[in-house]
Amino acid sequence: MPGTCYFEDLAVGEVFHFGPYHITREELLEFNARWDPLPIHMDDAAARKRGLKGLTASGQYTLCVKQKMLNGAPWTEAVIGALGFDELRFPHPVYPGDDIALAIECLELRASNSKPDRGIVKFRFTLTNQDGVTVLTYLDTVMFARRPGP
Repeated sequence: MPGTCYFEDLAVGEVFHFGPYHITREELLEFNARWDPLPIHMDDAAARKRGLKGLTASGQYTLCVKQKMLNGAPWTEAVIGALGFDELRFPHPVYPGDDIALAIECLELRASNSKPDRGIVKFRFTLTNQDGVTVLTYLDTVMFARRPGP
């Protein structure tokens, strides 16, 4: 899709793909140390004691990786603001060495009744690792600009 993608350029059922993003141990540890230094996020042995295969990413780190990929979307210029996340889930951990990919499905489109220059879009976000295992899902409701008039 060349140029900026506006509200009316989206279609229900359309899926956008981004990534993969490679998770390095160094970046993951740097983030975890600063923002979420739980033992399972900092130490392999502590994580294994909890049944994990080694240290894991913080959920917030996973969301930041998603956001980095999302910033490559064709609609970044049309986004007015996020209205909310729903049903946020981290069904499986993210580990150093994982390659994370993002799929975004357009679920709903609703033109604003009060502001004709915008609309509301509901997306389903799904992040998977290199094995196709889902590591993050949520619904995102976003306010989008409509295509400017002539």
